Amino acid sequence: MKEIVICKHCNKPEYYGEMRWRNGKCSCRNCYKSDYEDLNNKHYEWHDLDGERPTMNEYKKQQGEDE
Repeated sequence: MKEIVICKHCNKPEYYGEMRWRNGKCSCRNCYKSDYEDLNNKHYEWHDLDGERPTMNEYKKQQGEDE
């Protein structure tokens, strides 16, 4: 099972290995894409941020297993 963490910007779950760095902050793929689009005033055209996202239930299950 991939480790799931919570994004500090949107409080949604994301796989640890899928977190992205931009302008000195670490965020999930959704926040990264949103930040890019806000700063550049254009649509994020690449597909590297696509893919399955973890659910909050999966995160809670993982936390229960770790305790």
